[in-house]
Amino acid sequence: MERDILFNELHFNRGDVSEYMIRSTQSRVKYKGHKFELINPKEIEKGDIIIESSLYTHYAGEMQIALKAMENSGRSSVVGKVVDEEIFLLDQIRPWQKFRLREKI
Repeated sequence: MERDILFNELHFNRGDVSEYMIRSTQSRVKYKGHKFELINPKEIEKGDIIIESSLYTHYAGEMQIALKAMENSGRSSVVGKVVDEEIFLLDQIRPWQKFRLREKI
């Protein structure tokens, strides 16, 4: 399910932007009721890709990309990372802008 959310969905950055995260919330609506297990709850670094586990109830399934390093609450699954050579793109994503993620092969 997490792979489908990352690579098969069109994402958009919410309009109420955060200095800490790019938040793409459609997956939490589309997959409401799905049980998202906690995967790799490590400390969060810039460029980490997160899907909120079901421990986060209302936010379960939401995909986020970290803009800054921060502590993990223990409820967030770090499921990937933006490659170093493309991390600069995170600063280019604006409110309501659509984007897709591609898997590095």
